[in-house]
Amino acid sequence: MIYIVCYDIKFNSVDDKKAAKRLHAVSKVLQNYGMRRQRSLFECILDKEGLSRLKKDIASVIDRNQDSVRIYPMCEKCLRKTIVQGVGEIVQVKEYEIL
Repeated sequence: MIYIVCYDIKFNSVDDKKAAKRLHAVSKVLQNYGMRRQRSLFECILDKEGLSRLKKDIASVIDRNQDSVRIYPMCEKCLRKTIVQGVGEIVQVKEYEIL
């Protein structure tokens, strides 16, 4: 299934080094799971186990009292209704059979 993952890391000041570290960490985690579509938005193709690992990895780097990460599932029907204006392509889930 495809998941849209977006995040917002709370900065207490412009030079908040702890927040900057969390921001970088969340970005790195998500780069291992999906494709960046915008600065803080990723599209990830994950099975149940992958989703579980992603949630665990994100939980280990964010501050649950300040930061926000949202994971939205996209069913195939909704995915077909995706509209892209400007640059970009629509993700297509492909299933493979190993013989």
